[in-house]
Amino acid sequence: MDAKVGDRISLDAKKVGQARRTGKVNALVEGLSGVRYEVAWDDGSVSVISPGAGVLLVERGGGKKARAGAKAKPAAKAKAKPAAKQPKKAKKPTKQPKQKRTKGR
Repeated sequence: MDAKVGDRISLDAKKVGQARRTGKVNALVEGLSGVRYEVAWDDGSVSVISPGAGVLLVERGGGKKARAGAKAKPAAKAKAKPAAKQPKKAKKPTKQPKQKRTKGR
């Protein structure tokens, strides 16, 4: 899922123990390397980021949250009945041709 202008986002911390960064998307910057986001962070700083897959949490209007780059969960599958067991066939031994013995020279 991609963020749009006006969406609130939060970014995973770079190091263990650091807090997540949260902010608002001000602009989308498109280039050869893909889409980058200009973000006004809650601490007052502004930066342009190009987050990797699964590290950006996008909060849309209405409180919906989704990870950028995450796939939707597949629908639950109905349990299939196990197939009836087929009787195993006995394997016949394979016959190999007899080798001719020759007297040593």
